[in-house]
Amino acid sequence: MKMNRFVACALLTPCAFAAQAHAFDVVEAGQPVVTGEPSRVGPPWNHRSTINIPGTQTDIAFGGYVKLDAFYDFDYDLGTSTNPYAVMNPGNKTDGRTSFTAYESRLNFRTQTQTDYGRLSTYFEGHFVPDGKFGLRHAYGELNGFLAGQTWSNFMSFVGGTRTLALGDPKGYAFERQAQLRYTQPVGDGTFSAALENPTTVIARNDADVADGESQLPDLTLRYEYKRLFALSGIARQLSTNNITNTIDDDATGYGVQAQFNMPFSSTTSLRGSATFGEGIGNYMGNPGNVGHRNAPDVYVEGTDIETIETQAFGLSLNHYWTDSWFSSAGVSRLEQDLPSGYGDHFETLDYAFANVIWDVTERMAVGLEYQHADIEQVNGDANDASRLQASATFQF
Repeated sequence: MKMNRFVACALLTPCAFAAQAHAFDVVEAGQPVVTGEPSRVGPPWNHRSTINIPGTQTDIAFGGYVKLDAFYDFDYDLGTSTNPYAVMNPGNKTDGRTSFTAYESRLNFRTQTQTDYGRLSTYFEGHFVPDGKFGLRHAYGELNGFLAGQTWSNFMSFVGGTRTLALGDPKGYAFERQAQLRYTQPVGDGTFSAALENPTTVIARNDADVADGESQLPDLTLRYEYKRLFALSGIARQLSTNNITNTIDDDATGYGVQAQFNMPFSSTTSLRGSATFGEGIGNYMGNPGNVGHRNAPDVYVEGTDIETIETQAFGLSLNHYWTDSWFSSAGVSRLEQDLPSGYGDHFETLDYAFANVIWDVTERMAVGLEYQHADIEQVNGDANDASRLQASATFQF
């Protein structure tokens, strides 16, 4: 408390008018640092206290981390954040390559304001992936269950995810940030949320000369989560093309479902998993690395029509705390899409595996080592694989 008052006085003078800092936890210990996202960088998971703006009911908090990633690529250069799609580009082949980057380093800013209608929260976060330029990750406001802005898609869940050194969940998990309007309502021991999200119709890259994607209606997503042990989500989409800017004029319906679970075997060991099925949901299955979403598109052109692409995916991980400060996880995942033979340079299956060990040196520092392996088979039958070793050091503030 004294430190909060000192910092507030230093930043917001004169001290004589400084109100006492609330110093409440921004979120309860162990809960998501942003909506729907438990931290994968380790304790303390969120801002532990805040600073009051004198004379107001608003508390503020700054946070983030500095992260150094050191990579050794055995077969293909997989980029500044592990991108399995790089295996499909012969130009990324290597006899062995070491690289260092701090691009994943992150900065966030949060406010909490007590109002007559309840606690109003805002959150802003950015990082420097993939090219060193500061880019927006999250920017949203929230009041009484209503959220507006950009954050994780409501189709996603982190119930079945795990802590990894690589940025993002492994392939085989839905992973996307979207501008959206969302409402969340507690239901018993769980929560139900519904959202209208920014729509994007992604056309297979082979069809870029004849079709331009456009979206007439927002995507509708629904999700139910129970005690961070189980989650079920669904999505409905209207996908279309624009014959004013290109030759194809058609629309199709996309849909998808996802189930995730967290099965504790003991206080230190758990099995987590995810399964996804749908048509026309590639846009939700590709980041990071799915540049322009063209590696996992929603639709392809068949004559003068567009056809949705069937997608299936799953992931499993075994997670174990050796001690309070030593953690390991190992997992496998698969992402599969069904495209005709004419789309030979697209992937058909993407298999991914990883294993890591992470040491939380202090509450604010973690180091770790992770092995990653990606295996891609393309529609034309070509198959290639790549291995990467990643060492990381993370310093939170």
